[in-house]
Amino acid sequence: MRRKMILVAVFILIQGLILVSCGEKREKLLTNDGVAARIGDKKITDDDVDEIFGSLSESQKNDFKGPRGRAKFVDMVINDELLYIAAKNSNLANDPEIKKQIEITTRKILISAYYQDTALKKIEITDSDIEKYYDDHKERYTNRDVFKAQHIFSVDSMKCVKWKKRIEKGEKFSAIAKSESEDSLSAKDFGSLGYFNPDGFIRFIGKSAKFADQVRALEIGEVSDVIKHEKGYSLVRLSEKNPQSLQPLSEVREGIIEILRKNRSETAMNLEIEKLRKKYNPVNYAQEEVLQITRTPEQLWEIAQAEDAAYTRILYYRELVHRYPDHKYAAQALFMIGFVYGEELLDLAQAKRTYEELVKKYPDSEVAESAKWMLDNIYEKHPKFESIESIQEQMKKESE
Repeated sequence: MRRKMILVAVFILIQGLILVSCGEKREKLLTNDGVAARIGDKKITDDDVDEIFGSLSESQKNDFKGPRGRAKFVDMVINDELLYIAAKNSNLANDPEIKKQIEITTRKILISAYYQDTALKKIEITDSDIEKYYDDHKERYTNRDVFKAQHIFSVDSMKCVKWKKRIEKGEKFSAIAKSESEDSLSAKDFGSLGYFNPDGFIRFIGKSAKFADQVRALEIGEVSDVIKHEKGYSLVRLSEKNPQSLQPLSEVREGIIEILRKNRSETAMNLEIEKLRKKYNPVNYAQEEVLQITRTPEQLWEIAQAEDAAYTRILYYRELVHRYPDHKYAAQALFMIGFVYGEELLDLAQAKRTYEELVKKYPDSEVAESAKWMLDNIYEKHPKFESIESIQEQMKKESE
């Protein structure tokens, strides 16, 4: 009896140890849940690995497919982490050259983040914006006519007449083209001219309105009469005819969004830079030096025209007006200042003040009427102008 009780006690003890062991194992599994690797006390989570993996190109990702591939990739992440730990512990971060590189990289990241936050996040592109751009730029989304044809060529029109009669009697167009055409290049390919737009460059023919007009009139499978063109005479057989077509908005929508986003982000950033310049009032001594050595209004005008940055262009135009108020370029320079403020920087109040200044100072100038028109329409919706000429064209349309 006593022996039996001892055996029962031993069994209970073993069961308890097994339960404790299983509990520890389960606890260990829970602790490592979502953890891809450990280096000492540091965890590398599955999310960490997924984020690094997501930054790879598709071809790189193909090298780490399946469980073995992931294990290999995690090992690479561990190696990188080990090198990073060693680098941090080696005091490299205090090396002057390394510190400089870190500062440069940090600067780039911050500028990019500020650009994203200032320019891109605030951009709203509506369906009406997309539709308007599409309607205004339909020529960009229009596929031209594309034909495919064969020809038999000769400098002798009578040869073409004879070929035409033979074809009408049942001879194969391709056979005659291959054996008798005087265009040796296309003859090797049974007279093929390949795919072409009739109004563009055509293999062997070049650009030819005479050729294009008659080819456009053909039906698929039809053989033309003798076509006279700049190089001689041809018989043409049309095999494909894809007429001009407009790509549907649904197909080009994403591309239009990218164009609008890019244009508006540049405008938004120009506005932000202009605001920051007003706030911090930077001084460009190199630019001041250029202004001091530039003596003629023609030079100032030329420099302003070539300058990309809106605020710098305004500076040069303003310097021209200040130095040479009686020169013929002075009124134009004032107009351009108003134009840059209104059309590029969207500072309508400043644009209005500049146009008013122009009309007051130079009422008889050739741009005074354009300035008056801009003042009348400054708060009205109007096309985006690219130059004084485009404004004058709009004025002319309205007066007709």
